[in-house]
Amino acid sequence: MFTNDSRTENFLTSLGVKYEYVNGIKLPGDLVADWNKENIGRPVCIRDDAVTEYALLMEQGSAAPAPILHKTDAGMRVLDGVQRLSAADLNETTRISAYVVNTESDDMLAAIRVLANARMQGRAEPPEWTRRRAVEVLVVDRGLSVPEVARMGGWKPADIQRIADGIELQTRITNAGGPDLPDVMLAALKPHLEGGALEQAMEPVVGFLNTLKQSRISVADATPFITTFFEPLAKTVNPFKTFTTRLGKIHADPEIRARITGRQVSALPRDVVLLRELKSADTVLDAIVLHGERIANVDEFFRIIDKITQKLRKLAPNKQPRTARVPADLWSSDE
Repeated sequence: MFTNDSRTENFLTSLGVKYEYVNGIKLPGDLVADWNKENIGRPVCIRDDAVTEYALLMEQGSAAPAPILHKTDAGMRVLDGVQRLSAADLNETTRISAYVVNTESDDMLAAIRVLANARMQGRAEPPEWTRRRAVEVLVVDRGLSVPEVARMGGWKPADIQRIADGIELQTRITNAGGPDLPDVMLAALKPHLEGGALEQAMEPVVGFLNTLKQSRISVADATPFITTFFEPLAKTVNPFKTFTTRLGKIHADPEIRARITGRQVSALPRDVVLLRELKSADTVLDAIVLHGERIANVDEFFRIIDKITQKLRKLAPNKQPRTARVPADLWSSDE
């Protein structure tokens, strides 16, 4: 019914855990009670489609890789193989073989449970879910370091650190009454919330985060709004009042209104797209000015701006034309 498997053996060996291959284990008598109701390596304990598929293969004489068990005073605890064991039980199998690990380390037992599906290339969950689950269980709950969890899972430390940072930030947001946000959005928000803005002005900041959630905006499209909302504050300003004012301006933005009210159907209205692109150009210019860079062929940029200005005036015929007294006046802040 079950057979030894090099993938399982390589996985356990890579973790440095001792094990033995044991025959004649009684199913379900030798297992702990409710063995099929505990599976921290998946979002749900039992996936019916997987059990049905395994049961059919077993019925046809195909042997599945042996599960991984751990002997306790209450019986054998299942670390990996709940679906296969459920299929064997469905086929009224009474004796099984299994890998029984020999360790008293709760950290190691948790690592086997969380990592087995991904490392042994079985019916694994989506990679991002598995990485996040590993971080939740091993880094957040058990205090293992990011580098060692990355080594255990065969992942890049930067990816594990990103997820750990996201979970920590999400906890802060949740404690403040904010929404659940995807990891990519949390990564974009992290540098802006490190200075304590969430705690300094909780109501408007949470309001902004709720706006991001409600608008279903992508990270790329949200970046200009995030940058504008979290612009550095002067030491003399009131954070609550400043962020409240900024939130009001964002709520009045045509793109945000369109997204929240569902004005767009298959694409955003053209005026919203135009405004977004102009804001994006303004943000790029801010970065160039901040770093003291120079622009080659600046006349070409002025020509583009002139074309844009002329076209905008055609779209707003009631706007009074502005004639510069001298060319320099066109760029004067006093005009």
